[in-house]
Amino acid sequence: MVRARALDGLRAGELARRVGFPLGSDPVRSKGHIGELIELALGATAGNLDQPDFPTLGVELKTVPVDEAGRVRESTFVCSIDLGALDREEWDTSRVRRKLRCVLWVPVESSRVPLADRRLGTPRLWRPTAAQEATLRADWHDLVGRITSGGIDEVSAHLGEALQIRPKAASGSDRVEAHGPEGEVLDVVPRGFYLRARFTETLLWTVE
Repeated sequence: MVRARALDGLRAGELARRVGFPLGSDPVRSKGHIGELIELALGATAGNLDQPDFPTLGVELKTVPVDEAGRVRESTFVCSIDLGALDREEWDTSRVRRKLRCVLWVPVESSRVPLADRRLGTPRLWRPTAAQEATLRADWHDLVGRITSGGIDEVSAHLGEALQIRPKAASGSDRVEAHGPEGEVLDVVPRGFYLRARFTETLLWTVE
């Protein structure tokens, strides 16, 4: 947290120069670069492995774009969904719970200013309260239950109070297998779990 707090107020371009990170200038093509920059600056080692970004600490790093008023501008990706193994998962050992057990949130200014000029905000370390975990667990059970019973086409981003499911693919041609209501094999776009912006915004300003 000492190292994370030292980033508060820095512009992304300044931090990139300090650590020798090639920060792109196109906000679309460089999507995710600021997250990678902060991972490098703080020494995250997990990369794309299915474990928290700081494995020995059990801490996941999440950057979250906020506007000038501190409002969260978009949902936050949690993890991809292995549709083939979803029916064998339980909440207590799920990928979602592992990722959200302890999260270091770093707000990032997201506006019309160039990528390099965006400021980093005050980092927050968050562990779900009993009430928050109950909400996440209920959403997870509802969403997973719908998918494993063959209703993947009925699951949209409108479902879930805190947790939602959205398409998650590198390109529009990516496809994975899932099962329909009659057990038939469907060719579908990959999915991922996301936290709703309103949920993230609430916890950002209540954690210590």
